[in-house]
Amino acid sequence: MRKKDSTYIIVIIGLIIDQIIKFLVRKNLKVLASIPLIPHFFHLTHVENEGAAWGVLSNNTTILIFISFIIFLAILKYIKEEPNWSPTKTISFGLVLSGMMGNLIDRILYHSVTDYLDFTIFFYHYPVFNVADIFIVIGAMILIIDLVRSEQYEHRSSKPRRRIRKN
Repeated sequence: MRKKDSTYIIVIIGLIIDQIIKFLVRKNLKVLASIPLIPHFFHLTHVENEGAAWGVLSNNTTILIFISFIIFLAILKYIKEEPNWSPTKTISFGLVLSGMMGNLIDRILYHSVTDYLDFTIFFYHYPVFNVADIFIVIGAMILIIDLVRSEQYEHRSSKPRRRIRKN
């Protein structure tokens, strides 16, 4: 198996997890219904988000689908052409793609994204989100950390090394 094939396995597994959970939420919880799992902290709340994160571009499903396709194709092109593939890239791109595809499937089939994870942290009621969103954020964070680390490594490698004289 080629290294990059593992990326697609992560995409498939993440997509299956995301779609099963969303199916169960849509089937068992009416829109805006909420089940407190940890009162005043964590609820399962069924929300249909017609926008992107925090409802940005709400009611612009066509634009969001188009943007998602463009980003999706750009990532696939990068994966295909990138010569220096690493386990970090496998995980990060696998997570980002699975999250993007999960939300894209929702937008295409339901014209909204099914969200359900509802947290209140220190009196701040965070916008409701889903597992696909978690995959995207974690994948992006891994990519950023990998980029910073590789730049630091390149910066250290490009410095001329001082020779230590032995007396």
